[in-house]
Amino acid sequence: MGIFQARRRNTVVDNALTAVTFVLYAAPPFFVAILVIELFAIQLGWFPAQASQTGSAFAVFTDPRAMVLPVLTLSTTYFVVFVRYQRSAALDQLGQDYIRVARAKGVSEGGIVRRHLLRNSSLPIITLLGLSVPGLLAGALIIETVFNYPGLGLLFINSLQREDYPVLLAYALIGGVLTVLGNLLADIAIGVADPRVTLR
Repeated sequence: MGIFQARRRNTVVDNALTAVTFVLYAAPPFFVAILVIELFAIQLGWFPAQASQTGSAFAVFTDPRAMVLPVLTLSTTYFVVFVRYQRSAALDQLGQDYIRVARAKGVSEGGIVRRHLLRNSSLPIITLLGLSVPGLLAGALIIETVFNYPGLGLLFINSLQREDYPVLLAYALIGGVLTVLGNLLADIAIGVADPRVTLR
């Protein structure tokens, strides 16, 4: 979607999608969750308003409809951030000389996007993905509370209310490990995706 917007810069479609992404980015996750529940669970009745109540990670897959709304809500914020970064990176790459040379050689627009633009403009997204790993843990706090899902986020809230310090320390430790792991994986992926980057 970011590349789609970059190739249609300052058109009506680009401006409309930019407005939608800005509104979704500014909306707090609990508000998005309430809107999603109102629309898809109450008005349309497509999905249940409450997430799966099982504590087993494998049993969740037996009731996938119950997890659609929590996953949709949690991924919306990340999606719009990725779209903005991808659009900005694609606009930067579209102004580079190698894109102009490819067009001068007669390469089709689809070929330019597939062979040149997509890979080079995805490098900031790889970094952003690595940095988003610990954010998933923090974002789950709100989503699990709204959708009443018995996960780590709800466990953290309940432990905070009970002043259960061992659980709180374990949660903070998991967040720290995920931060380091996300940065490490992002660095490795950048090195694989861009041969110009050397890992030392």
